[in-house]
Amino acid sequence: MRAHTAAFVAALVAIAGAPVSMAQTVAEPAASTASQSGPRLTISTDKVDFGEVDDSGPVHTTVTITNEGDEVLEIGNISVTCGCTAGEVGTKTLQPGESTELTVNFDARNRAGQQHGKRVTIDSNDPTGAKSIEVDVWVLPRVVVEPGIASFGQVVQGEAKTVILSVKGMTSDFEVLSASIDREDAFSVRLLEPKVSDREHPRTGETIEVGESLIEVHMSDQARVGRIDGGLRLETNDPNSPVKNIRVTAVVAGDIAAEPTRVSLAALTPGEKFEETFKLVSARGIPFQVKKATLVTSTMSTLDRDQIEVSYAPIPKPEDENEKAEVGYFVTVKGVATDSMRIIQGSIVVLTDAEGQRVVRTPITGVVRAQSAAADQNQGR
Repeated sequence: MRAHTAAFVAALVAIAGAPVSMAQTVAEPAASTASQSGPRLTISTDKVDFGEVDDSGPVHTTVTITNEGDEVLEIGNISVTCGCTAGEVGTKTLQPGESTELTVNFDARNRAGQQHGKRVTIDSNDPTGAKSIEVDVWVLPRVVVEPGIASFGQVVQGEAKTVILSVKGMTSDFEVLSASIDREDAFSVRLLEPKVSDREHPRTGETIEVGESLIEVHMSDQARVGRIDGGLRLETNDPNSPVKNIRVTAVVAGDIAAEPTRVSLAALTPGEKFEETFKLVSARGIPFQVKKATLVTSTMSTLDRDQIEVSYAPIPKPEDENEKAEVGYFVTVKGVATDSMRIIQGSIVVLTDAEGQRVVRTPITGVVRAQSAAADQNQGR
């Protein structure tokens, strides 16, 4: 009888223990739910595909951002991988369950073909980290200009030069209607007769028949010395790409140039005498007169500057009549280094009577270093 009683009690204990075990099992999801609390940023899509677009301007679309957490979501910085992609959000604070729209913009101007690696990243207080949206787009250049920049390179002052640009569209009736330039002081532009030409389709590679216009950009022989940058504006009959802007650039080198192009005094010691000579020569052999030559510097005192003398003399004609004569001057820089000179940096400024090049500047550099005591001892041995 006692055995049966003991067995019965054991069974009751086992049954009584069962609910405890079940309670523990049921409690686990509650713990899991607690670990998922907080703000939760979700996006309606992690990829935006604009498909094929023209290169005429920006395109955009919207993506929905939702706070699926149980705390306030604070949207932080929205970063992009390049200047062509941008993201704008309606509001940056979302209560649990609220949503807002993120506008994704892509500027297709000056781009062509498949665009890779474009991405919009959204930072927030979501503990799981930032969320990203991949942007795919294929940009179709409807109007192509070859070369892409009207570059004249370096030309000598007084030299005229012409660059021809080819402009092709996507249809056989395409043409440039007008062309204008914003630097009429240096350039002029002329639109030539349009014609029908061939072009390879940017995406399929097939040959298509398109309209072509030729643009003649002319640089005047009166352009001033220095770098010149301008903008060429083309208006076309393509409604999807009505305006095309092309950069125009040139570097006009003066007819009078220094040989070598800079004076280098290297490393000097106090008390050391120095003398360097360079030439100023007219590339076109046009005679000119030097009126004055001087050193201009901001690194030395007036007293130190007076220790440096600048002189000039015409380049003599060669004794051999068959040898080509150079039209220009020898310019000589000489002086004595002082303790206080330290750094010699500035320009040898030469004033001339040359048209369009009244001032010619030639850089000059040098350094004055006192000898160490060890060097002095070595020299004394």
